[in-house]
Amino acid sequence: MPFSGKFLIGAAIGSGSMALAAERGGADFLLAINAGRLRNMGAPSIACMLPILEAGRLTERFAREELQAQCQIPVLLGVNVWESDFDPAETARRVKDAGFAGAVNFPSAMHFPRSMQQILARAGRGIEAEVAQLSAVREAGLTPMFYCATRTQARLAADAGIELICLNLGWNVGGALGHQRRASLEEVATMAREIGRLIKRINPRCRFFLEGGPVGTAEDLGRVLSLAPLDGYVGGSTFERLPLETSVADQIDRFRQAGRSQASLDKESARLVAWARPFGFVGRSDAQLAFLRRLKSLAESSAPVLLLGEPGMLTEPALLALASPGGAADRKQLTQGLIQVDVGGEDFPARARSVIFGHRDTIARQRPALADSGAAVLAIRAPERLPAATQRRLALALREGSFRAPGSRRALPVGPRVVLISEMPFGGGQLEDDLRSAGFEAELTAQFAGWTLRLPPLRERIDDLMALIESEAAASLAVVLGRDGFTSAALQRLHAHPWPGNEAELHGLVGGLAGRAARGPIQLEELPQLLEPGSGPVPDRRSEKDRIVDALWRHGFNRTRAAEALGMSRKTLYNKIKRFGLEG
Repeated sequence: MPFSGKFLIGAAIGSGSMALAAERGGADFLLAINAGRLRNMGAPSIACMLPILEAGRLTERFAREELQAQCQIPVLLGVNVWESDFDPAETARRVKDAGFAGAVNFPSAMHFPRSMQQILARAGRGIEAEVAQLSAVREAGLTPMFYCATRTQARLAADAGIELICLNLGWNVGGALGHQRRASLEEVATMAREIGRLIKRINPRCRFFLEGGPVGTAEDLGRVLSLAPLDGYVGGSTFERLPLETSVADQIDRFRQAGRSQASLDKESARLVAWARPFGFVGRSDAQLAFLRRLKSLAESSAPVLLLGEPGMLTEPALLALASPGGAADRKQLTQGLIQVDVGGEDFPARARSVIFGHRDTIARQRPALADSGAAVLAIRAPERLPAATQRRLALALREGSFRAPGSRRALPVGPRVVLISEMPFGGGQLEDDLRSAGFEAELTAQFAGWTLRLPPLRERIDDLMALIESEAAASLAVVLGRDGFTSAALQRLHAHPWPGNEAELHGLVGGLAGRAARGPIQLEELPQLLEPGSGPVPDRRSEKDRIVDALWRHGFNRTRAAEALGMSRKTLYNKIKRFGLEG
């Protein structure tokens, strides 16, 4: 195999399709090793060290039939020294007769612990035997590449005249089957620099390569190269498993999203979505459509409405819809027709009471909000914080349609439509009990019986998530952030997130992505610090059974993922499923 001054790329792959892709990508040579074949079979790379398949026969067969038969670039065959009839010269002859450009010591004793390496060395099947095997390959006129894991192993190969030496940093981190990061890139670069200098002093013709460990991307390799000069890189999982996991998953998810986006709505639902869009509603999930259907019906009336939502939810679109029963008018005009009183934001509830009912000192010059006929809607936020007497007074005014302002004997008609807005987490019990627990008086609760509208939280309309992200990014950042802006793993994480902060939390997520330095799709690793940074969870008042059902549904009834989301073991979840009668 000819050497040149360029940076060399070797691809340790396990199938013909991967080999063709590597060749098209500009790989300089291929390594046919059993780890690559096992990766293509769905097993982790470490399976290559287990006694499950005969490494030599497995490797040579796919290397002949799939790599040599289809590719023009050189192929190095993985050979090991553990077979009973091990003969370095005979193995080298077999590699040459088969037409391979050379060989590589794989699987290798370097992957075993030190104690196991010593046992193999005493049995004549250790690293020294691997060096002898590759020396025989070199003597046969072929190209040997030596995998090593330590300085001592690298020295053995350099002393033997082997000119391609690859420092293997261990199994690759990341992905579905990868290992956890054990060493930093800086630590790896330091080790590579020292070993590279050593072998270059012994044999200046040596070409020094790197593979595995924390080097998972081209950017990672670039960081190592800035600290340690290398002659090349060998990619295994980084060239086939990691890209395959991402690309196939992303491609399938894109097709799924395309199917969802093109799913046809019936005529009634399509009209409903069109009616709601000018008010600022985004999405067409089942929960959203059910809410819009009820909202439109209530909007056609002028009766008072109690609007319930969890913390962080947008209420303005619903207020605008309730302010325009005949359909969407100019949004600015509708907003001007809203009077909003935030009891929770007032210094004293008495101030809110004065705004709503008026005050004897100001009644002559300032009309009470409850009697302002020029307003379309009077929205009272956090009404449960009003004093009990004020709540009862409000209930009476709504029931009779009129009230007396302080200091006046004349009854004033209720002018605008009254909408009460309360933010509260919902339990699994009766709505009336939840309202009473939140601070609503019985008279006020009774007044809104049947006229309560519950906004569906984001976790119940998770199918609208991508549309909401796109809308928020366009409105807040004036950028396009669509499906292609996320990897499938990141999207799965977003869909699995419970979103306790609802739209406010989504707004924070999009803001956190502003000015993002990294290129390419947003990765799974970027999300934890963006999802509710520094905030505690909102209390979940649902029953345990309801939480389990919700987790199972959101995770496609995969019990392992549901258990992780619930913070319990799979066995515990299984027992609870049985106890609550959720089997079947």
